[in-house]
Amino acid sequence: MFPRLLPVAILCLLPRAGSLAATINLTFNGAPPAEVQSAISHAAGIWEGILLSPVPIKVLVNWMPLGGLTLGITFPNGRKDFIDAPVPQTWYATSLANSIAGIELNPSENDFEIFLDASQDWYLGTDGNTGAGQYDLVSIALHEMGHGLGFVGLSKKEGALGSLGLLEAADFAPLFTTFPWPQLDTLPGIFDRFLAHPQDGPLSLMTNPGNELGSAMTSNQVRFNGPLAMEANNGLAPRIYSPPTFALGSSCVHLNESTYPVGDENELMTPFSSAGHANHWPGPLCLAMLRDIGWTLAPDVSVETRPAQASLSVFPNPAIDRVSVHGLPPGNARAFLIRTADGRLTMTGPDASAIDINQLQPGMHTLHITGLHQPVRFVKQ
Repeated sequence: MFPRLLPVAILCLLPRAGSLAATINLTFNGAPPAEVQSAISHAAGIWEGILLSPVPIKVLVNWMPLGGLTLGITFPNGRKDFIDAPVPQTWYATSLANSIAGIELNPSENDFEIFLDASQDWYLGTDGNTGAGQYDLVSIALHEMGHGLGFVGLSKKEGALGSLGLLEAADFAPLFTTFPWPQLDTLPGIFDRFLAHPQDGPLSLMTNPGNELGSAMTSNQVRFNGPLAMEANNGLAPRIYSPPTFALGSSCVHLNESTYPVGDENELMTPFSSAGHANHWPGPLCLAMLRDIGWTLAPDVSVETRPAQASLSVFPNPAIDRVSVHGLPPGNARAFLIRTADGRLTMTGPDASAIDINQLQPGMHTLHITGLHQPVRFVKQ
């Protein structure tokens, strides 16, 4: 097992202002190879096929050495008390806040920023056939994006005192974000609002900061008591990672490792990752928890099963002159359109099974197929 992150900084089911499929716009820093960009883009495409949002989600991916101590770490931007905010005095990841408000609340700022350790032995394929000793980049990127989308809280512990909403940029030095770190004002995130101790009650109602809160955060008993998450878990509140020794960025922001071990359908959002293993789906509990905090899932996605479209892939990827789409449902030819990473329409055609891409400029592109919800991404070299 290997720590997958120290994630996150900042961060009711409501109808969305629109019913558009989510769009995730990736910007890369650190000049990652095309195969790295393709794997991360594949993870973004999975999330695009799961969520609805009328506002594009802006993500900065930093590809750099992290000292081998963590595979990745994510810092979400945050907003509170925005238009149509379901819960007042509560922080929401801006990707979620924008989706709820139906407008961009953070112009010129990223919604979240991911750091991935370029020094690791990564498996860069998108098929999940991870080699022994390698870490599957699609799985880790999918996990980190889950934090950026709001699977994240604001917990911290210093000595015996636990707190919500006292995280500071300095807590994660030397890493930093391009967007300003907000003054959290001892307010919880929406994820925190659902955390509870079985005997002592909701963490967000405890004295903050306080000893009771610190004790609860290290009780190994924290649960997520969202109604949809409980429904997906046979009436039980999913167990949250809250070990006796508090780990900043891991405690109280993940599902519990021992409850959902490697091979469990809910393993993706636990705090540790195994070499030689891949998981390319968030799992029913994560999806239900995202619904609890305010996300709307695409019509073809349920917490019980994966949609068949999740298996779509582009080959080869990266590509030079031609691509084929694998996993298309049988039947007639599917029309398609291709957009650049920033959303510009560059190409349309009648048949997505084989596409001549010579006219495209080098870089990241998104392929949208008529009648199918999930877009697929590829890199033109």
